[in-house]
Amino acid sequence: MIREEVFQATKKVFGLYGAFFEVVAQEIGIEKALSLHVRAHETLGIKAGKALREAVGTAGCDIPKLGTILRESNLSIGIESELKHADATSAVFHNLRCPLYEGYRIGGLDEHTAEALCQHGAPAKLGSTLRQLNPNLTHRITRYRTRLDEPCEEEIALG
Repeated sequence: MIREEVFQATKKVFGLYGAFFEVVAQEIGIEKALSLHVRAHETLGIKAGKALREAVGTAGCDIPKLGTILRESNLSIGIESELKHADATSAVFHNLRCPLYEGYRIGGLDEHTAEALCQHGAPAKLGSTLRQLNPNLTHRITRYRTRLDEPCEEEIALG
């Protein structure tokens, strides 16, 4: 599959997820729905972290290597991602075109809810993944896009 096909497929999946999340949030409340969203991401992150630990072995805390691996992971689901910085303590990504962002919007989510899903889900999943390698590794979204043509920024770091 070419990258555009991956982008479109991922966008459709997250469109459906966004529509599903909206219905669930209306039924049980946004806070409870976000809590379940985080739990699901943490569970997936733990499983991904175990696989990643097996793949990188003792190089698990090599931040530049992790940056390359995580950038490839972003690309594999259609996120146009650039590794802007990587050293022994942190790596910073700029994510340009994002199928999750666009998918949440076509799924009917408003900007606030779409941002909440990203701000809660990505750090839960990637934080859980990284902690499988080293309990001091963290993930955070340092800048959330406010427009379609802006990048978001995420960081992995020791400490």
